[in-house]
Amino acid sequence: MQITQEMLKNEIKALKKASALHAKYSVSQYKNVLKTLDELQKEKEFLEEKVKQRTLHLETEIEAKKELTYKLEKVAKYDQLTGLANRYLFLNELQIIQKEADILEKPFALLFIDLDGFKLVNDTYGHEVGDILLQMVAKRIRLVVRKIDMVARLGGDEFTIILRDITDKKMIETIALKVIDSIKKVMQIGALRIYVGSSIGIYIYEFDEEYQDVIAKADIAMYEAKKAGKGKYVFFDNYMQQQLQKTTIVKNKIKNALKNNHFINYYQPIIGSHDFEIKGVEVLIRWQDGDTLVPPDTFIPILEEDVTLIKEVTFWQIEDTIQKMQNLTITFSINISVKLLSDNDLLEILENLGKKYDFDKSRIFFEVTETSLSNNFLVSSKILKEIKRLGYNLSLDDFGTGYSSLAYLREFPFDVMKIDKKFLDNVERSKKDKKLLEAIIHMAQILDMRIILEGIETKEQVELFEKSIFMKYQGFYFSKPIEFSNLLEQYLK
Repeated sequence: MQITQEMLKNEIKALKKASALHAKYSVSQYKNVLKTLDELQKEKEFLEEKVKQRTLHLETEIEAKKELTYKLEKVAKYDQLTGLANRYLFLNELQIIQKEADILEKPFALLFIDLDGFKLVNDTYGHEVGDILLQMVAKRIRLVVRKIDMVARLGGDEFTIILRDITDKKMIETIALKVIDSIKKVMQIGALRIYVGSSIGIYIYEFDEEYQDVIAKADIAMYEAKKAGKGKYVFFDNYMQQQLQKTTIVKNKIKNALKNNHFINYYQPIIGSHDFEIKGVEVLIRWQDGDTLVPPDTFIPILEEDVTLIKEVTFWQIEDTIQKMQNLTITFSINISVKLLSDNDLLEILENLGKKYDFDKSRIFFEVTETSLSNNFLVSSKILKEIKRLGYNLSLDDFGTGYSSLAYLREFPFDVMKIDKKFLDNVERSKKDKKLLEAIIHMAQILDMRIILEGIETKEQVELFEKSIFMKYQGFYFSKPIEFSNLLEQYLK
């Protein structure tokens, strides 16, 4: 085929046209590409901003969770009032230190601290003052121990110190004395100047022991320090361990005795001085262990140490008295432990018994000793006034054995004063003692209180004083404590 000039011209035109179209569409496509790229860039920036915001949010969340974890850990491990380690952290640390001691043969000492007089401060000035006092005590303890030692608050007014890597008993004694001395200094809280003390039990770890035993031994030593007069420190020894075992055995027997009704009430007559007739009785708890009548001084101190046991025994004693008194017209006096004057359980049981039985409440006298009142003046006053409101009567037992007798006579609503035996022991030989006793009797009469002279043992003691319907006698001269059947027999005579 022959290519003509015309054909070339046409081809050139076609190519020019195609080139123009291509250029037109290329520019358009290029613009579209640029537009797409621009949109992608914006999308990328948008996404990057979102990622940045999300990252910041996540970082904030992580920080917040870290802060929350820290706070939760602090709540879980530290006492919120004092900032000291709490019971949980103390128990964990104690077990770790025990393992260290066992492996490395590095002994440590545990100090168990209980404040003396804190409850009275709390009851007198309120919990806010009590809390501030606890914070001040915590700071003072921290200042006298080493940095490697752990100080913890177990709750209430109980603190512990773990002295690590310590073998020198004198160093332990030095730290214990520093703690006692620092705590007993005056606490200035606002305008108040408050004094408390501390009793410390100390146990030096002897390897391969359970942590519960370590705490128990330090705790036992602390109670021994309180018994020794408070404001002291006592090291745990094997004698205490033996006593603990004996006490535990007796406690278990007491629980079984309660369960099996082996406790019985005995009654010591209270005699009218003007006619020598039985006017009332003091109800005294006794324990019949098989054929043996267990002496009171064997189990009463153990009952007094355990608030649960003393409650159970006293509540049983009160109900048994209510049931027995229906057969007689005399009064019944029941001793109340100081432990029952610090909570409302006694009031609740008395209210419930009042609903359960129909009886003359005024024929029941609750006896309280002076020394028990001194332990918690304000709370005791409140509870005793409530007992009076319920219709019962009150006796102040062992008058003259405490330090603030006149204050008690003014503050508490007592109906009867029982004058302690020690005022009678010398009265036959001493004019001074006789005058003192006569003055006490005269004071009680002015206050419209009836009088019971305790511990009458001789005819001469009976004949010393003028006979009166306001004065009664109690003692072995008339009768020892007797069973209910013997009381009925004597009363009917």
